[in-house]
Amino acid sequence: MENIKRNLGIAASNLIENNSIVGLGTGTTTKYFIEALAKRCQKNLNIVAVSSSEESFKLAKKLNIDVKNENDVDHIDVYVDGADEVDFSKNMIKGKGAALLREKILASFSKKVIIIIDHTKYVKNLGKVLLPVEIVPFGCKLTKMKLEKLGYFGEFRKSKTDNGNYILDVKLTHLLDDPQIHHETIKNIPGVVETGLFIDLADDIIIGYPDSKIEIIS
Repeated sequence: MENIKRNLGIAASNLIENNSIVGLGTGTTTKYFIEALAKRCQKNLNIVAVSSSEESFKLAKKLNIDVKNENDVDHIDVYVDGADEVDFSKNMIKGKGAALLREKILASFSKKVIIIIDHTKYVKNLGKVLLPVEIVPFGCKLTKMKLEKLGYFGEFRKSKTDNGNYILDVKLTHLLDDPQIHHETIKNIPGVVETGLFIDLADDIIIGYPDSKIEIIS
């Protein structure tokens, strides 16, 4: 699996054009992208990057990528990130790395969004993986109770997000025919900051296979 992630990182980095502003996602697959991007920067690629998490920011800095504060740029040319699941309509579940709010902000602000995943994460319907929901600390148990009344049961992670919020990992009871409805239902609950359902944000999906094959779905 590590070889698949490495190949995905290289494939995505090769799509980055000179003088671009690049959004960096978060997670193990994205780490390989950042590393591959740094190697291109060591040669002749000139870019500026912004990051969706402290983790990715520190890695980019360590590898001498020119990474800026997100408020210091007026646009993002391309955002590259992984996903926990992607369905055939390019809807996604994201947030295993606890950066879903920041990821969604950068993705929605980007001209192009590239998602890199291994073949096991490309599914007909979302819902086999846990759905992360970011919740503010105030009244978090009350918010959790409200979610449970609507059929969304989950457990809080022990650590907080970079935003100081909690992540509730919801175990879905069935596969999702219409992810948008579930996103809106959960998001409308006071105390919920954001859901890990990413709707209509992905442009290109890059899928990696064990035989080193790379497939791009546009």
